[in-house]
Amino acid sequence: MMEKREVKFDLRTKLMLILVVNLFLLLSHSLAFELVLVFGCLILIAIDGQPKSAFHFLIAFFIMLGIDQIITPYMSGFIFTLVSFITVALRKFLPCFILGKWILTKTEVSEFVAVMWKLRLPQTAIIPLSVVFRYFPTIKEEWDSIRAAMKMRGIHISLEHIMVPLLMSAVNVSEELSAAALCRGLDSPEPHTSLVQVRFHFSDILVWCVTGALAITALILKGVGIL
Repeated sequence: MMEKREVKFDLRTKLMLILVVNLFLLLSHSLAFELVLVFGCLILIAIDGQPKSAFHFLIAFFIMLGIDQIITPYMSGFIFTLVSFITVALRKFLPCFILGKWILTKTEVSEFVAVMWKLRLPQTAIIPLSVVFRYFPTIKEEWDSIRAAMKMRGIHISLEHIMVPLLMSAVNVSEELSAAALCRGLDSPEPHTSLVQVRFHFSDILVWCVTGALAITALILKGVGIL
């Protein structure tokens, strides 16, 4: 029986995608092009083992699209402006949010640091970025722990009871992550080694080629006034 090969994407490909998608969304106001970007992002995260998240994002996109295209034409005044602004803004930022969540959930800190060294970024950028990259998942764990502790003690969940311990935990977590990064030698001037192999796969090359073709097509359509 043949072993199923796992599709992997390099972090540099993910960073390129989030940069290019941001540029596409700023330059184009076409709904058709927006659909291409959203479905492209959803296909990528589904291939990378997140079909459930892709389905949830798809439902959220169609809800916002339905509100904007079907419900808002029957509104007027301030309500129309408010609802239209919120739905369009969230819809426009959805591809970036999809890619951002993909990077945070499918990239290990060791891989992130190895890629940063590969890109030859300065230490002053690598150390803060590595701490921030690990910070948000740790804060999420702290959030879940606080809610579980309050539920176990029968304390009514409120914003005050969650935010105060969360802010205290956030300060401690930032100090601990900074100390852990320094203990691992991130500030050492000597050349760094890593067990993580940073290299492009066939899937990365395919994504770069498709993105390049899409960028050329978008520029041509923008030049003739279609986008």
